Order: sequence, then structure tokens, then C-alpha cells
Amino acid sequence: MLKLKQYLSAFRAVVIGVMVVLALFVLWTAHANPLKRSAGERFVLAQTLPAVPASKFFTIAPLTAEIVKPAAARDKVSDLCPRRRFALGMIETGNNDREIGGAGEVSRYQLMPSVWRNYSRSSDYQNPQVSWEVAQRHWAYLHDYFKQQTGREPDDFDMYVLWNTRFGYYAGKGFKPAHLHPVVRDRARRFVNLVERGEA
Repeated sequence: MLKLKQYLSAFRAVVIGVMVVLALFVLWTAHANPLKRSAGERFVLAQTLPAVPASKFFTIAPLTAEIVKPAAARDKVSDLCPRRRFALGMIETGNNDREIGGAGEVSRYQLMPSVWRNYSRSSDYQNPQVSWEVAQRHWAYLHDYFKQQTGREPDDFDMYVLWNTRFGYYAGKGFKPAHLHPVVRDRARRFVNLVERGEA
């Protein structure tokens, strides 16, 4: 009888230990961006991008010059100006430089490392200046891609959809907001609202 009680007590301890480990795992995975796990679709940037000459990535002037640009130049959607930079970081990670996404995205702007490497040889993902420069270059690439594909300038909504979905997702929807998954539309609208609030 005593052995049975000891066995049950040990069994209970093992079950509780397993439950604690599972609970911690669930909490850890729940921290990942829910958009990237919704509706069975993976809204993440593709591992590879269409080939672009390396000179396009490494000859862009440092973005510290952005601060002294006139207001009119900062207002272009092609520019990841300070208000867009703040809104993008806020909606992606709450501007947390140490955030790592559920699919391995890095920096406050949540770029896949493979995408990051298209623009920078640095792996200093937690450095806000480096991540801003990388984000600006990817933003400009997505802007040019959208304009080439559609023949029109993207707006902030379009840019965030491109940013937060796998490469080619928006094109597959005909670049039509009505065809997007509701979660994608909602997050893009939230981004637009944050940008507009930053203008006020």
C-alpha cells in the first residue's frame, strides 16, 4: 500500500511537470504574431526575393540624412519617414529591438534574416539605426515592386500589406484590398491609423 502511494505521488509529480512544460511552451508560442498563424496561411516574407543587383543595396546613402530632408520629401510613401518608421515598429513589435518573431523574424521591424541579408552584411539586428537602414531599403524595394506591377503609387495601406505578408501574396490577390484576408486588412488599417496620428 505504501509503495502504491509513493508510485501515485511520483506519477502525479511527473504529470504536473509535463503540464508545466506544455503550458510554458503554449505561452511562448502564443507570443508569436497571431497574423502569421491565422487561417492556415503564413503571412511572412518569402525566404528569397527576386534578384536585384547588389549595387542597388549597397550604394544607397546612409539614412541619417533622412533627418534633414524637407517635409515634402519625407511625405513620400516611398520613404520610411520617422512617423512611418515609428508606426511600423510599433505595430510589429511595440518598437522592441530584441523581438524575435515566431518564424524567426528579427529587429523591431520583423524582417526575415534572409531578407535582411539582401540589404546589409551586418547581423546587428538589435541596433535601431542599422535596422532602420535595412527597413528603409526593403521599404523602397517593395515600393518600386508595387509601382512596377500596378503602374501606380502605393499608399500606406498597400505598403503595409506588402511588408507584413509573404512576398507575392498581395499580387496573388490582384493588389485588391477587398480580396485580402480580414486579418491582413485590419492590420494594414491599424498601420494607416498610426501613421495618420503621427501627422497630427
